[in-house]
Amino acid sequence: MKYLLFSLGTRGDIEPFLAIAEQLKSAGHEVACAFPEQFRELSENLGHRFWGLSELFLELIEGERAQMVLGGKGNLFQKISTLGWMMTSSQGMQREIYSQQQEIIQIEQPDQVIFNQKCLYPVVWGMVNPGRATLLSPMPCTLHETAVHASLGMGSDHGAFLNKLSYRFSNFFLFLSIKNASKKVQAELGLDKLSTKTIKNHILSAQTTVYTCSASLFPRPEDWPENVHLVGHHERSPETNWQPSEALLAFIAKHPKLLLVSFGSMTNSEPRQTTADILEVLAEHQIPAIISTGSGGLVRPTDVPENAFFVESIPYDWIMPQLYAVVHHGGSGTTHLALKNGCASLIIPHILDQHLWNDLISELRAGPKGVPIKRLTAQRFENKVLPLWQHAPYKQRAESLALAMASETGKQDLLRLLSA
Repeated sequence: MKYLLFSLGTRGDIEPFLAIAEQLKSAGHEVACAFPEQFRELSENLGHRFWGLSELFLELIEGERAQMVLGGKGNLFQKISTLGWMMTSSQGMQREIYSQQQEIIQIEQPDQVIFNQKCLYPVVWGMVNPGRATLLSPMPCTLHETAVHASLGMGSDHGAFLNKLSYRFSNFFLFLSIKNASKKVQAELGLDKLSTKTIKNHILSAQTTVYTCSASLFPRPEDWPENVHLVGHHERSPETNWQPSEALLAFIAKHPKLLLVSFGSMTNSEPRQTTADILEVLAEHQIPAIISTGSGGLVRPTDVPENAFFVESIPYDWIMPQLYAVVHHGGSGTTHLALKNGCASLIIPHILDQHLWNDLISELRAGPKGVPIKRLTAQRFENKVLPLWQHAPYKQRAESLALAMASETGKQDLLRLLSA
């Protein structure tokens, strides 16, 4: 079969699709990927045929005002207002990206389309091609409501009524965006009476939707419809061309109980101060740590204490089996990998679903409740990292969850759903 994969967003939005592209190719299928142009080199180096999409969407979601709805700032009603502004502001760029998606599908003529919810054209294409389009997301709490957590970007838990109401608001803006973007192609696709209600019914009750997160972390709500599936976390095969330095190996050998601090692709307004606060606490309590500077959320100081080792990046699949615990930003992929490897976690959430994983890690007792990056200080970090380091049940619970995750059959379930 021929698969076409669409994803818009940052690296965290792209990685799940790269993992699935790898699995589909290994199963003998033909695969093409359509991601923002900045991911061309990464995709082509992995051997995937690539279509470049506009990067304008990233400029919007990385803007200061957008951080209110993405980063947890403001109250619920301010976030709803900001979400509406984002949907209105994105109409022009969405029309461009929408046309790109339409053209790529027309050229590729795929048997199956897999897409994330930032991609709008595959939704209406799926309405006239039943069974040939799958919406895929590594993040729950986006489209299908649950009473125990608000829609992503709307905070955490406002109570069952407001939690469910938050999905109605955020989904309405999505349905409206799809309707507005589809006006020029409705007749062509035979959807002359396309309405927000029609789109709502299709997405929530008919569209095959796959959440690539572990049921051990987020059990499937009983009231979700049958078209919605939870298939566990998926990641690419481990890197084979990366080699650790002798100095890194010596540091690991010297410290059998080790911490990793990494904010991945996340940045913040004061990376030097953030790094200084973290190093101050780690040095005072002699906690040995590997610190990954990533995309600039942390920076290497001039003087590095003996208990710290700085790297620009490090493959998680290589280092995590050797760790006791991880301090991280709380991306879906990092959260799953930490628990998969039995690492206790302290999440310092920056945006969007990271606040959800912070809540879940705490509820699962695999680590203490973390502090958002905007509120992080040396004192607050100390209050969280010491329990992470000293409270053995966190580590024991993480190891128990690793065993549960290992028994899941997500890869087989996903390939079965995508091949149906």
